[in-house]
Amino acid sequence: MKLFTSLGRIISFAWKNVIRNAWIGLATVLVLVLALLSVNVLIGVNALASSAINILEKKIDVSVYFVPETPDAILEQARSYMASLPQSESVKLFTADQALEAFKERHANDPSILDALNELDANPLGATMVIKAVRTSDYPFLMEALNNPQFSFAVESKTYDDHTVAIEQVEQIAASVRYFGLILTAVFIVFSALIVYNAIRVSIYTQREEIGIMRLVGASNAFVRLPLILDGIFFALLALLISGALIAVIISVAEPYLISFYDGADPGLKTYFTNNFIPLILGQGAALSLIVALASWAAVGKYLKK
Repeated sequence: MKLFTSLGRIISFAWKNVIRNAWIGLATVLVLVLALLSVNVLIGVNALASSAINILEKKIDVSVYFVPETPDAILEQARSYMASLPQSESVKLFTADQALEAFKERHANDPSILDALNELDANPLGATMVIKAVRTSDYPFLMEALNNPQFSFAVESKTYDDHTVAIEQVEQIAASVRYFGLILTAVFIVFSALIVYNAIRVSIYTQREEIGIMRLVGASNAFVRLPLILDGIFFALLALLISGALIAVIISVAEPYLISFYDGADPGLKTYFTNNFIPLILGQGAALSLIVALASWAAVGKYLKK
């Protein structure tokens, strides 16, 4: 019973401190919100970069064009051999007729090419084989494997649709943003700790007489500390709630623009934050609460040493 009574008094004192120093608390919450936003910008950039790299990696493939009228046995042999390699994720073989239909679809808005095709007596295209690797680093091996003498004589040409340069650029941009974001986050964290520290110091000053009376009547250091530490944790949780609402609004507004930027593909931002909502909210809440609790502890500790 005594424990619950003490706990109630601690919470009551903490709430009174928040009301008395509302403006200072508002400034504290604002800085904490900025710190959380900078952290989540970093997380968002990582999610967008990963999504962009995945989209680019899916576009990488090797197209193998066979000479017209290549026997089906040779085509199947080439397909079976490439599909048997552990470096191959998928191998698709398109017949000459399928290749011609795909060519016509790609040039549907170019009448001159279609007219030229119609004047031909036979299909000028051969079969096409499209190979996708398990990893981007496997493509050089697959290109070399296409030199197999069992079917290489029937290969008219081969193209490697390489997006590795674009992937490297995305990784470099993401790394630069992460570096800048880490510096910005560190600055906001330091500012947050200093703001909380000074806010608690001001709170102590405004109620120094009340704290003095508490100590005179035998209140323990813990009883003096806890309400002020709870103030800092309250600011942290309020900042977490506000930043969460702001992030949800930002993602909702930005998602349509990101989808168009990603050529209609899912940019992965909303999906990432939705799937990782609980770990993100718990991790950031715990980290921020720890920072403000330590800053509050240090501020009160300096007063209690006097």
